[in-house]
Amino acid sequence: MSESSDKPAAANEKSLSGKTSSTADMDAMKDKKNSSSPSSGSAVAKAIKLLFYCILLAGLGGIGYQVYEQDKAVSVLFEQQNNFNTQRNDAGAEITRLQSTVQTLTNAMVDLENRIVVARQQTSAQIQTQVEELAEQQKAEIDRLQNELVSTRLRISSSNSGASQQWLLAEAASLLRLAQQQLILARSVRTAQALFIAADDVLKQIDDPAIFSVREILAGELAAIRAVPEVDSQDIYLQLGAVSNQLAGLQVSNDLAKQLGDGARVTIFNEGENAESGVLSGIFTSMKNLLNRFLVVRRRDEPIQALMTPGQEAALLQTVRLQIEQGRTALLKQEQEIYSGSLAQARSTINQYLDGESALKASILSTLDELVSRRIVTESPSLIRTRRALELILISTEQQTSEATSPQ
Repeated sequence: MSESSDKPAAANEKSLSGKTSSTADMDAMKDKKNSSSPSSGSAVAKAIKLLFYCILLAGLGGIGYQVYEQDKAVSVLFEQQNNFNTQRNDAGAEITRLQSTVQTLTNAMVDLENRIVVARQQTSAQIQTQVEELAEQQKAEIDRLQNELVSTRLRISSSNSGASQQWLLAEAASLLRLAQQQLILARSVRTAQALFIAADDVLKQIDDPAIFSVREILAGELAAIRAVPEVDSQDIYLQLGAVSNQLAGLQVSNDLAKQLGDGARVTIFNEGENAESGVLSGIFTSMKNLLNRFLVVRRRDEPIQALMTPGQEAALLQTVRLQIEQGRTALLKQEQEIYSGSLAQARSTINQYLDGESALKASILSTLDELVSRRIVTESPSLIRTRRALELILISTEQQTSEATSPQ
């Protein structure tokens, strides 16, 4: 009995010792958990704090970068503004310089125009004086020749027939020589004709069959003189002066719209391309007509000229006037190539660059066309045959007279 009772008691002790050990383990685990929970909470707090600092540093870095970029952009803007101000100041200085240059050119043009007007007046006065002097010289020369003719005829009438014939031949030769000088030097066709006619009248008074052949040669040379076109230099000079004055009514054609409208218009869509009937065809035709109406394409064979400044316009007008003045000077100097070239250049410049009243421009162009084709230098015919024939007859007559008057 005692052994059996000891066995249950041992079993109860074991169970109690087991429960006690398990309870101690659970308490140890609780104590461990309680001791570890403060350390894990402090780690999470540290991690959150570190993340906050990182975000804060990133935000501050971003803000600093934005401030840096804005400062850089402001610096660039200030630099651009300074450059713009510098360019504006340079442009203002350049505009001032150009205005000063334009004013200087305008003053120079005005001065040049005044000089041209004075030179034109002086030249016109000189030409008028020269024409009057030449007319007076010709008149005096004709009067002198008439007096010599009268005195010669008086001397002839008081001498014998042989001496009379010699005097008449010498007078005719002198008239022919003077006619040649007037035609070559003075370009006076009328004076040369008058002197040839006077020489023929003198030869009519000589009763000699040999004179007939001389008069025949003289008639041929007189016909050649009449065929020479007479150049009215004074009329041409005055017409050129009138054209130069009429240029004041024209201005430089400095219109871009006119240049754009000069080309031939090109149709984008031909009207006869789509002649089918139908709704779509009608819509397409309406669209083509609308495009042809509002879209204009022009064909130009020459490029569009750049617009001129006021100084260039004044220089162009002055150039045309100088070309006309050069033509007038060439007219006085009998220089055909310079005369025709200057007027042709002036005509081309007026037709291409100047514009104004259509009637005035057409009148100027027609006048220049007429004057360009004028011949201011004429080829004088050779007037030597009649003089040579007269000299031969005069030498023969002198020999016969000397033989008749020599002692036997």
